[in-house]
Amino acid sequence: MSRQIGWGSWIAFRRYQVLFVLLFAVGIFTLVQIAHIRDLDPWDRLSSTFRRPPSNPYNLDGPSLARASHLEAQCRQNDQFEEIYGRTNLRMSRAYEGSQHRLRELSRKVLRGERVSISTIGGSITRGHQVYAHEVWFVKLKEWLDSFWPNDIDIVATNGAVPASGSDYFSFCFPIHIPENSDLILVELAVNDAGEPEYADSMENLLRGLLDLPSKPAVILLEAMAFSNGGMGGGGGRMHLPVAQYYDVPVINQRHPLANHFARYPELVPMYFSQDYWGFPDMRHLNARGHRDLAALVSSLIKDVTCEMLAEGDLVSQSYGSVDVDPAEIDLEALDLSWPIETLPWTKNLSHGTQQIFPGMFNTPLELGLLPRLPVLEGWNPNLDHRAPAFHPVCYSTRAHEERFNLTPTVNEGWTHWVHPEHLDKPYLITKEPGARVSFEIETAVGVVKVYSLRSRSFGFGTAECWMDESKDKSVKLVGYWDRAENVGRFDTVASGLRPGKHRLTCQMLEETSDPEGGHEFRLISVMSL
Repeated sequence: MSRQIGWGSWIAFRRYQVLFVLLFAVGIFTLVQIAHIRDLDPWDRLSSTFRRPPSNPYNLDGPSLARASHLEAQCRQNDQFEEIYGRTNLRMSRAYEGSQHRLRELSRKVLRGERVSISTIGGSITRGHQVYAHEVWFVKLKEWLDSFWPNDIDIVATNGAVPASGSDYFSFCFPIHIPENSDLILVELAVNDAGEPEYADSMENLLRGLLDLPSKPAVILLEAMAFSNGGMGGGGGRMHLPVAQYYDVPVINQRHPLANHFARYPELVPMYFSQDYWGFPDMRHLNARGHRDLAALVSSLIKDVTCEMLAEGDLVSQSYGSVDVDPAEIDLEALDLSWPIETLPWTKNLSHGTQQIFPGMFNTPLELGLLPRLPVLEGWNPNLDHRAPAFHPVCYSTRAHEERFNLTPTVNEGWTHWVHPEHLDKPYLITKEPGARVSFEIETAVGVVKVYSLRSRSFGFGTAECWMDESKDKSVKLVGYWDRAENVGRFDTVASGLRPGKHRLTCQMLEETSDPEGGHEFRLISVMSL
């Protein structure tokens, strides 16, 4: 009897042993899998989320397939930006990502092996004040693109930044600073622009001009870190963001992951900004570290967009090419039926027995990248014939690099061309003599003429007046003095509603001045027309 009980106990014990071993094995296996998942690089985590394309999803030719393989290998590597900054800080820097359609088009151009032109417009930060040329964020971005994109991609980089200039200047003068075949344009103007409604208009005009270039470039707005204008929430960037969202333009804001952190730890400020003449932090201009970080935030977005596109197998461009598309003309059989339901055309039975085809309620992939029909600040208008006109400005500037864009007077009495001795990238047409007069021949198509000049409270600036043709009685005063710390350019509208054709613009220095010290200096930068 005792032997039977012992034998049964032994069998039960063995069963528990086997069960324990099995559970232990399952636990070890689970831990290994969890560790493996945690150690996956971003590309592998991304691939587990999206449909993984076959090795040659769209019958790419040999060179294109090799480029795709190169980029996929780059995406499989550990994400250096996530390791340095953390995914949370990267997300915070992306004020708006949008559809990323034009950035994907840029990546598709890289896959095709075409030459890529990248350009930037901005102020003194992007021009590189207070840092060495090789430390500028745009240079660092170019270096990263050289390493990330396949080595057979020819990248042409143009830094079109102009110190002391904002979106009002560039909305008219961007054609003289960057090539019209730019494929990627980075706009850094939030520090130079003020948080005032007029800069929403200026940024809209700039974006319409850039997005409508023949190359249909990708555009990214940047806000560099600065505490020199506006409040803690920034300056012009507050006006830029809603415009960028309306135009589906990504926005990188360096301020978001940093401003509140710096407010808690002010000792970090001298480590992030350049020093002024007296050795204090220049709260307007980043140092080399700040430039490096700004370049990294942009690079991280481009990398993520490229890797997501590859992981989804989204390698074929799709576009209407025009916003005026009748839904009845859409070839449903040719569509990718994996489109979301709310983007597909649908039919409605009418009372007299016919059917009407309606577009889907949300954007189709084919519409991405198109310019809006209506301006961002304009009210609703259902008339399809009503649309914002194309924005093709003309600019003559002291900062032009081509003779045809030079600000050249036809009459000059007492004005001289002058370049700042410490900043050779700041040339002006100046006068210090009341009564000095200068004239320019201007051609306009829409009838708008503007003058761009420098503002300052410390340079002893006076007041000039400008008028068109013989209409001196309709002159507009340009006040050079203002009670603000920054020295930047601003434009004044001299005329609107002019007849198309050639006109004469005349500007004269006045005896009157708003400067407390009685100054009479005036610095002209450019003359613009539409």
